[in-house]
Amino acid sequence: MTTMKSLLFTAALGLATLSFAGTKSFNVVLNSSTKVGNTQLTAGSYKLSLDGHVATFTNEKTGDRKMVLVHYSDSGVNYQHTAVDLVNQNGAERMEYIELQDTNNKLEF
Repeated sequence: MTTMKSLLFTAALGLATLSFAGTKSFNVVLNSSTKVGNTQLTAGSYKLSLDGHVATFTNEKTGDRKMVLVHYSDSGVNYQHTAVDLVNQNGAERMEYIELQDTNNKLEF
């Protein structure tokens, strides 16, 4: 019976660890209004959280949330910092991808 309780405790701890691993967030600062996918974000500081293929940008000042579909790619390189790649299209900023700190993941929009 003790072995069974031990096994259940270990399994529960493992599941709890997996749920926390999926809730990692990243800080992103946008200096100007930026289009991400089909969503417009105003300039400001954002907390980026991921749930599957949905990225949620939460404005740290206003609490406003915007959800955007993303595609993951594995770069094979472990990024030391979170970095945002922006392009200027017709005078407006558009986010192409984000490299995520301490991962080898690149989010493409």
